[in-house]
Order: sequence, then structure tokens, then C-alpha cells
Amino acid sequence: MSAQLRTLDNGLEVIVREDHQHPLVSVQIWVKAGSIHEEKWTGAGLAHCVEHMLFKGTTRRTAQEISVGIQQLGGYVNAYTTFNRTVYWIDGLAENTEGYLDILADMVRHSRFDAAELAKEQDVIRREMAMGNDEPGSQLQHLVQRTSFRTHPLQHPIIGHRAVFDQVKRDDVFGFVQRHYVPNNCFVVIAGAVDAEATLVAVERVLGDWERKPYEPVIQPQEARQLGQRFAHKDFATELSHVALGWQIPGDGHADKPALDVLAFLLGSGRSSRLNQELREKRGIAHSTWAGAWGSQECGVFNTDVECDPENTAICQKAMLEVIRDMKAKGPRKDELAKALRATLGYQLRSLATTKGQAAILGHGWLTTGSLEYPQQYLGKLSRLTPEDIRSAAQKYLLDETCSVVSVGSHVPEKQGALAATSTSDDVQRFTLKNGLTLLVQENPRLPLISIRGSFLAGVPVETHDKAGVTQVSASLLLKGTKTRTTAQISAELENRGGALICQSDAHRYLVGADVMRGDESTGLDLISDLLLNATLPADGLEKVRKLQLAQIQEEKEDPLTVAMRRARAEIFAGQPFARTALGTETTVKALTVADCRAMLRESIVGENGVLSIVGDVKASVIRKQVESAFARLPRGKRREITQFPATKRKPVQPVIPMEKEQAILVIGFRTVGLHSEDVLALTLIDEACSDMGSRLFNRIREELGLAYYVGAQQFAALGAGAFYFYVGTDPKKVDMAQQEMLRLIADLAKNGLTKAEITRAKTAWRSQWLRAQQGNGSMADSYAWNEINGLGYAHFQSLPAKIAAVTDKDIKRAAKAYLDVASATIVRVMPEQAVAG
Repeated sequence: MSAQLRTLDNGLEVIVREDHQHPLVSVQIWVKAGSIHEEKWTGAGLAHCVEHMLFKGTTRRTAQEISVGIQQLGGYVNAYTTFNRTVYWIDGLAENTEGYLDILADMVRHSRFDAAELAKEQDVIRREMAMGNDEPGSQLQHLVQRTSFRTHPLQHPIIGHRAVFDQVKRDDVFGFVQRHYVPNNCFVVIAGAVDAEATLVAVERVLGDWERKPYEPVIQPQEARQLGQRFAHKDFATELSHVALGWQIPGDGHADKPALDVLAFLLGSGRSSRLNQELREKRGIAHSTWAGAWGSQECGVFNTDVECDPENTAICQKAMLEVIRDMKAKGPRKDELAKALRATLGYQLRSLATTKGQAAILGHGWLTTGSLEYPQQYLGKLSRLTPEDIRSAAQKYLLDETCSVVSVGSHVPEKQGALAATSTSDDVQRFTLKNGLTLLVQENPRLPLISIRGSFLAGVPVETHDKAGVTQVSASLLLKGTKTRTTAQISAELENRGGALICQSDAHRYLVGADVMRGDESTGLDLISDLLLNATLPADGLEKVRKLQLAQIQEEKEDPLTVAMRRARAEIFAGQPFARTALGTETTVKALTVADCRAMLRESIVGENGVLSIVGDVKASVIRKQVESAFARLPRGKRREITQFPATKRKPVQPVIPMEKEQAILVIGFRTVGLHSEDVLALTLIDEACSDMGSRLFNRIREELGLAYYVGAQQFAALGAGAFYFYVGTDPKKVDMAQQEMLRLIADLAKNGLTKAEITRAKTAWRSQWLRAQQGNGSMADSYAWNEINGLGYAHFQSLPAKIAAVTDKDIKRAAKAYLDVASATIVRVMPEQAVAG
């Protein structure tokens, strides 16, 4: 594709390529003006109208003389207009090169634009518009354009809009020519059996006196990146439907264009293409399929389309997406890509077999990149493409959430029918890895977000009395460095990517997780596994963690309600693990060593003892492999054995705790049951009914009697044990009355249960809370992991509405009677010191 380039003094660029294979030539004049350069007349079709008018006579030749003159020289003339250029060309005998050039130059420079001829030609163009209006394929193309673009002129059809076109006058059309048809906005391409130097001299002779004029290039508006799905439908009287999916892509000169061209070929060119094979041959739901990548230098569109029966419109939309998603997930096979590359290269090479093709390829490359080397570079890029290059291009540009779905036909598709079909999934997939780790995956591509939660049994039930708080201390210590990451690197790695890291503990588990954007899930998994498997647990880090945990313990001692609740808990579970909290005590935390932390982690962070839950924009098959790789070194180990902690008979106590506070706190607590008991459901509804501002407790104690600042209830359910608390914040002088009234209300509850109205309200409030808990991948991942690690099964959360709905007033009355016996209540008071002393 060697060629010579010369720029004349008037700014006209001339490209000449010698090819003496045949005594033929192609002479082309390229004007760098198309439908996107119409400025205030954008959408009028001026560029296309000018193309028509250049054949209607010049100051030297009539329209007939132009056509007859070309014919006499053995030439064939034509022209075309696209978004960013208008090209006039004559193919013919090489010996008549200068003759062809003279006629084209006359047309470009001296066309008369007679008003009467313009009126006639406008009627011709109107008939052309009408033909397009009758053609569903043309209407589909226009609909794809105006749906994919909002600001760029690519949104308009090249031929223009009839309403705007009808307003065009002779001066408007001629003004477009005067503005754009200047030598410094044009170039000439000549390819064939010519002498390059002699041809350059001829071009100088014919076009050298073309006056250069001031020219300010048209600055195209920047099209905003599409951030959401778009939908459009045009009713059309046809027995068939036409459906297209479109995506914004970069322009012709972008580095990804070769990959996008081949991707389009793989998806929609020929009988062996993916879309044709799947939709037409295999499923029989489409009559024809196509795919292409097109546009201008600034931007473009990748679109696929099908022709189908109206009843198959939605099915075809979904099927196209499935084919594209499969390409994004797996890419093309090597043999499939090789075939596509051969076909694409073959097409390009066949184009080079003709002088017209050579000139066109040189002209396109020059217009697009300003380089004569572009054709070779393009073919070189094509030949080096790999399956991963194609897959990456599909993943980068063909996103579900930025797709424009358009259709033309008598059938109006349901809004978002193509995309919503696979937008969510309620199914959780459960896997057991080789090392015993349980993996739960829920695919939810609604947003490009992913939440990862790793849970490992530990905490209060497995801590000894003298090591209380070691789970929480060791969880915090994980963040103090690994073999490959510093504390700062651990903190910043996900934050710098817009994500978040979770590393903590609760009543009976370690909880380590990450919230990341799609594409960062492997980074999140790598960081989590690094924390769990490679933490260095430095001694100086322990001192920092210890200091913070002691501060938390101290903070709890400053809050009178927490003090009362903690004391009630200690009394209810006396002699059992849950008498302690996850924080431990000042004494135990001060005594903890790195060895203690390492021992707890070593026994807890093992496969059989863990659950990894992942919810978000993932594919289960893909994320499973990533998890297996990240946690390959996690030892199998054994599941922690957590036994039931039965209630022991004991004499109720009523401790009074003095504090330097002005308010009085009253907590009345009862021993109940653990997570696995069905009675937890009834107790949950009692908790709900007694905790809001419409509860009998609030109405009676606060509103009617004015005995409390606040009043409520709280259920605690853990592995093997549970408790239920009622609490009141009141004036120290009114604490006796508040206790008396609270006990009376609890006794009535134990005897009579809840009213039907209270149960209905509690169930409604619970359901609202349950639904709110599903807002976000993180809360769902945590719920699945929590229920699975505690032996309830990940599906427990989704089964709760039916179970709650099935709870009867008799169930509630039975549970209240069984557990809320005021004779067995633990009653704790926190009082001002002067009140206790008095």
C-alpha cells in the first residue's frame, strides 16, 4: 500500500498510489464534510443534498455534458455521503486520469446550484426519504442512532429529517458548499496504472489554482458516556419485527476498533456467526441476524439486530443478550477467531484487488488517522488479535447496563423486557470446597457491586473465662500487617478502589469481608485470604488493639443502660459463657498475648469451620474458581463444637448498681432459648410488639403514667442460649412505680399473650424490617453466612416470612407463659450514687 503524498500550496492534500496490474485508475475527491458537520442545520441533510446537486451542472458543463463526458472517457462516476465525509469518484481507464480529474474538479468547484434544479432535486430526495420511511431496516437504523446518542450529531439520519429539510433554501445549501468545499478541507486520492510524479503534476495543474480560504473545523459536542439502559420502539405496519441492541463505542481511529470489527464479524457476519447459528439455525426464532461497528472519528455504535416474527420479539432480545454474554464470559474459540480473522483479512485484501478499493482504503485511513500507514497498521492489529482481546473488548463495551434496546414493528415490547429477564436471581448456589469451606453465591447483576463475607465460628461460646475477648482482639490484630502487606496497605487497598474492608467479630464468629466494585472481586478475595492466612500478628500491634478494646470496655461502663443490661446478662447466664460479652473484661484483655490470639485463629480459621458468602454482580462458576485459588492453602480443620447451655435453676437476684448519673435505669431480664428453637419466632414478635412507640409499654408507662423517658424490649438469641429484656429509663424517684407497673404488664403478657391487633402490627413491622434488610448485597451476604455458620442453613432468612406469618396467638401466649414468669425475673437497677447511699 505504498503511496506518495503531496500537499499543494492551497492546502489540498494529494495521495497517489501506483498499481500497474491493470490499465485502470480510480480518481476520488474526498471532502471532509458529512452529515455531522451541518452545524445550525444539523439534521437537515445538507451534505447529502449537496452530493445530489453536484451532478446538476457547473458553470462549464450541463448535467448531461457531465455524464456524457465521463462516458466518452470510459469512466463510471458515483458519490456517497456518510457522517463525516462526502466522496466523489470516477473509475475508468488510466490513460484518461486527467480527464476524470478535470470533471470532478469542475463539479466540486463550479457547480451552479440553480434554484429550479435544487427544487427538483429536493423532490427526488423527498421520495428517497419516503422510501426509507417504508423500509423497516432503515427505520431501525435511525432509531438506533437517536437512542444511542443525545448530543452528538450521529443521532440524526444522514439524509436528514423531512421537517427540517423542507425549510432548506438555495442559499443554505450553497452556503454549506462555500463553507466546507475548500481545498484545505479536501484531499484527492488516485490509485491505478499511473505515473505518480506525472499525476501529481496533473493535479497541480487542475486544482492548484483552487483558492484556499479561512476554515474553522467543526467542533463536535462530546457525547456523554451512557450510564443507563435506553429503550425505544417505533410502530410500523409490517408482518415482521426488527430488533436491535446498541452500545456506544469509540470512533474509527481508536485502538480497540480492530477488535470491535472482528467481534462484530464473530457475532453477526455470515451463516457461521454466533447470532445466526443460535437464533436462526438452532432456535429458529429469527429470520436474519447482523452485527456491526460503525460511526465517525469521535464515536460510534456497536449494534446487533435481528428480523423476526412479532411474537418472538422479546425472545430474540433475550437470546441476543445471551449470545453476547457468552462471548463476554468465554471469548471466541481459537479456531473460531482464526476463521474470523481470515475472513476479515480476506475482505480487506480483496478490496485491494481493485483500484477503487485501494483508493478507498487509503482515503479512509488518511481521513481517520492522517497516516498512510494506517491500512497496514490496521491489518497488523487484526492479525495479532487473540481470543482474550475479543473477550476484553466485549466486556469493556457491551455492558447490559449501557445497552440501548430498540425495535420496529407492530409488536410493542414490554419495557426492559430484554434486560430484566436476567437482571436478578433469588437462587443461592452452595458449594463445598476441597478444604471443607462452604461457599454460598447469589448472582445479582442489578448493580456492578459485590459483597464478600467470611464467617468462622469462634467468640464467646468457645472462649475460656480467662481468655475472654480474645476473638475480638485477634480480629482487630489481623489488620496490623501480613507477610506481604503493611497496615497502611491493608487499609488503603480497597478504599482506593472505592471499596471497603470488614474485619471484626461478634457473639460467636469472626467476620471478615469486603465490598467491592465489579472487577475488583479477585483483589478483595486476595486481601481477605492474606489476612486470614498470612497475618503477622505483631506484638506492637497487639498493644494498640488492646488499648482500643479497653477504651470500648470503659465506654460501656459510662452508659447506664449498657451497664444494667450487661449485669442482667451476667446474672442470667451465671457460670456459662454468655455471662461474658465479646469485649471481655479489663483483666482478661490486659492479660492476652500474641500466642493466645494465634491459637484462637489457628483453631477457628479452617475450612470446616467457615462459610464464605458472596452476593453481587458475579457468575457462580467464575467466582468459585477464584475462591478456590485464593483459599487453596486454608487447612480443612474441624468445626467448632458449641453445645447447648441449659438454663439452671437459681434464686432471682435484684442487684442495684450506683453510678454518678442523674437518671435511673431498670432492666428486667429472663432466660429464654437459643437460635434453633421455634420459640424464637414468637419471642421475636413479642419483642416487636413491645419495642415501638405504639406498644402497650410505651403507652402505659410513658404516655399515661409519665414514668419513663424511654421504655422497650430486646431479645437476645445466640447458639445454645437466649435472653429477653425489658428496660426503662426513669426518674430515680419513680423507679419503684415504674418497676411495679412494668412487672404488672409483663405478668399480663405472660398470662394473656398479645392481642390480635398487636400481633398484626408486630408482623407488619417485622416484615418491613425484613424487607429493608435486603437492600444491599452486604446485608444479604451477611444473613446467608450467619444462618449457615450457625447451622440454620442459608435459606433460613428467606423462609422467615412464612414462618413468622404462621405464628399464632396461641404460640405467642405459650412462649410468653414459658419464659416471662415474673417470679424468675432478674431485676437490675442502676441508680444515682446519692440515691443508693440514701
